Amino acid sequence: MREVADPRFNGVSITRLEACGSEHINVWVFHNAETDQQLCIQALNRMAPHFEHKLRRSFSKRRLPKIHFKWDANFEKSGDVLQMLRNLERP
Repeated sequence: MREVADPRFNGVSITRLEACGSEHINVWVFHNAETDQQLCIQALNRMAPHFEHKLRRSFSKRRLPKIHFKWDANFEKSGDVLQMLRNLERP
């Protein structure tokens, strides 16, 4: 991410990875600031070949799964649940 100068990626966090067989991997991302989720995902998916190339150079395995980025709406909801639990704590 340090090599990519796209401001839409600033503050983007990878929240989980999900293997879909041996040919695809879903990378779930989240950004806690106001951002256009659809534009962010489209930009990440356009950059996926660059990230795949970098990963191939880092690993001895030449055939790696295709990367697909998805927005993690569940991560946002988990923050709401944590806040509700904090509100339930006794003083």
